[in-house]
Amino acid sequence: MKQRVITGAIFTVVVMALVVPAYFYPITVLLFTAIVTCFAIYEMVKAVRLKAKDVSPVLTFLGGVLGFLPVITYLCNGTAAEGFTLYALSTLTYCFITAMLPPIAKEDPEAVHSGLAQSLIIIYVSFPIASANTMALLIPNGWYYFVIGLFAPWISDVFAYFTGVCFGKHKIVPHISPKKTWEGCIGGAVFCSILTAVFFAFVMSSIIEVKVPFAAFVALAAVFGFILSVVSQLGDWIASSIKRLVGIKDYGKLMPGHGGVMDRFDSAFYTLPVALGLAFIMGMVA
Repeated sequence: MKQRVITGAIFTVVVMALVVPAYFYPITVLLFTAIVTCFAIYEMVKAVRLKAKDVSPVLTFLGGVLGFLPVITYLCNGTAAEGFTLYALSTLTYCFITAMLPPIAKEDPEAVHSGLAQSLIIIYVSFPIASANTMALLIPNGWYYFVIGLFAPWISDVFAYFTGVCFGKHKIVPHISPKKTWEGCIGGAVFCSILTAVFFAFVMSSIIEVKVPFAAFVALAAVFGFILSVVSQLGDWIASSIKRLVGIKDYGKLMPGHGGVMDRFDSAFYTLPVALGLAFIMGMVA
């Protein structure tokens, strides 16, 4: 436990050291997203190749780099919609092509699985990375939405843990996470909802011009906080399911007591795209 706490503290300091400068210089977000992309692709490919051996590390990494296409739009003074559209069209085309390469190159039914797995890894990693880059670079006050998407899973996890410890009795997904309970899941979602609403009421309301009634603004934030928590927990279960499928405990060993980068950001990979959706919606009502 002591090692886990120390590692967690160091990890938090490192993340903050990479994220905070992006508030002043948005382009520095690329350092954070580049590090996460490299480790995530490496860990995911290593894990999936235990079952799908024809997954290409090179093609998968090149696909992961597509998450940085919004940067081109930023450099060309484009909009967030243009940047994300460029990413989406390019990635879908790339995945369509790379999914067919393994079965074409090798006459083996398993090659089909490898092609599909390869494409899924690309989307799994590049989608949240593209969302983070779009928010930080192309959306006014996007840094705040980026931080919400990044830290919502940790807030949800903390309150889900304590709620589960105090009140948890009914298991929710025992075949994936034996300790997770309905009470913990609901507690994490409720507290995440409340804290998101408080953040928007006292911070975001002073930054952006709210065009709708204040109560509706805060209520919308609360709804998104609840959604962020639910999506975060689903992301954690999916990542755990993949680990069970390939027969590993952690994706990596970079952080003793915590696993690898994917073990720490598996939930954020789901909440970052939701935070981007929040940013787009708030842009319409504020």
